[in-house]
Amino acid sequence: MEAEADKKRIVTIVVNTRSHEWPEKTITFEQIVELAAPGQPYDPALTLVEYSKGHGEDHSLKAGQSVEVKDGMVFDVEPANRS
Repeated sequence: MEAEADKKRIVTIVVNTRSHEWPEKTITFEQIVELAAPGQPYDPALTLVEYSKGHGEDHSLKAGQSVEVKDGMVFDVEPANRS
């Protein structure tokens, strides 16, 4: 039974309409942005990450923050509008 508990659970998350399998319990702002635009430079202050279908209310993440993932969770990454 202990071996079962040691197995990593893999959940499917959606980042900007693309499905990704995620083996960790949490995901960071930076990891989400990398999934959205692999290898692309970005400015954390000008990037908005919002999520839904997670634990509790829908929220947004800022650079350096993380959230516990849930199967079917949806993340939207976009440039923040600054006037």
